[in-house]
Amino acid sequence: MTTQFITYLTATTLFLSSCSHAIDMPSPPLAQTQLTSCTHYETTLTQAFQTQDLKTLGDLLPTLKRNSDCSGDYLTDLQRQMSDLAATYARHFLNQGQPEEAKKWLTFRYAPVNVWQTQMVRGDLAWQGKQWEDAALFYNQALDLLNDPKAVLTPPSLAEKQRVYQLAAETQLLTGRLITMRDNCSATGVLQNVTGLQIVERPLPIQFKFGTTELTADGQAAAEKLACYLTKHRPRQVTLIGHTDRVNSDELNCDFSKRRALALQAYLMQHGNPSYQIRTLGKGKRQPMKLVDPSHYTQDQIDQINRRVEFAMDKEVSGENVCE
Repeated sequence: MTTQFITYLTATTLFLSSCSHAIDMPSPPLAQTQLTSCTHYETTLTQAFQTQDLKTLGDLLPTLKRNSDCSGDYLTDLQRQMSDLAATYARHFLNQGQPEEAKKWLTFRYAPVNVWQTQMVRGDLAWQGKQWEDAALFYNQALDLLNDPKAVLTPPSLAEKQRVYQLAAETQLLTGRLITMRDNCSATGVLQNVTGLQIVERPLPIQFKFGTTELTADGQAAAEKLACYLTKHRPRQVTLIGHTDRVNSDELNCDFSKRRALALQAYLMQHGNPSYQIRTLGKGKRQPMKLVDPSHYTQDQIDQINRRVEFAMDKEVSGENVCE
């Protein structure tokens, strides 16, 4: 019964995700019958999914969790389905300009587990609210979940993946810190390979003291995490590419970007004990980051995003805009 039911839910969810008119449908009341087995809940669950009735599903889930006849795998799949549907609700209200209503559907009651879709919408909510650190965390979590097939119930398009990756990079640069999910050596979505994306140059929030090549405390912490990450993944070659903001001349910025890339190289050599070769390049202000929506940021924030160091592992970096 379980396999057939979950297959049915997948098809139902995909169908319902295109039926926006169902968002405002009233929720039917729960049956009052005392049920003793997951099998007995099949009709109620099927009806709830057919009507996109997350309120009923949210009411029913605690009962199912207490029912010893409901297997762990069954409940896990059910919670993923609920979370995916909750994200569809949240996305609908976010697109309607109702962020508070969107947040309601992402609470544990309706979205009991994290899937790609929930974290992507949470990231968009935080990004719209200009909560950069929260946005960076949620976007990175979404990218990590892309590598888990069980967490991707509604497969995103390539454009969606690229958008989330770019926003993860932008918001992480605005936080000024390299966000990791667990320990310092763990990859974030921005660092690791993301299914379906070809990424060469990965941006890092390496901060320097104003007008110098000396790392700030946050810059040192980010450089330490990078050193640990590279030691763990053991590339043959790493390329560091320095970038600057728009201020000052091309000549000054070219020199500055190269020297900052060299400063990061020196840090990695001293603290990472690398077995890989390190190559450094500068691009000055010649290659500002292509932002998802520049109008969402102030000019100072755009400048901060552009003051970055990018790295590439075992990849040929484009020679376009490289300073001589």
